[in-house]
Amino acid sequence: MINLVFAPPVWDHYGRTVIEAPAVLLDGHVERSHGAINLIVHKAEAMTMPAPTARRRRFGR
Repeated sequence: MINLVFAPPVWDHYGRTVIEAPAVLLDGHVERSHGAINLIVHKAEAMTMPAPTARRRRFGR
């Protein structure tokens, strides 16, 4: 597990994106301390997810 850490100004700027986007790309740096792994987030970018498509089944092959 990894903890995401946002400074208040970073959360104010990107918090809505993190909550509402189907997926996010986070930029930051990793800190390890006392067995915990933290990502100190500097930037968050919404990623678009392709709409799911139905798979076509092929019969007889």
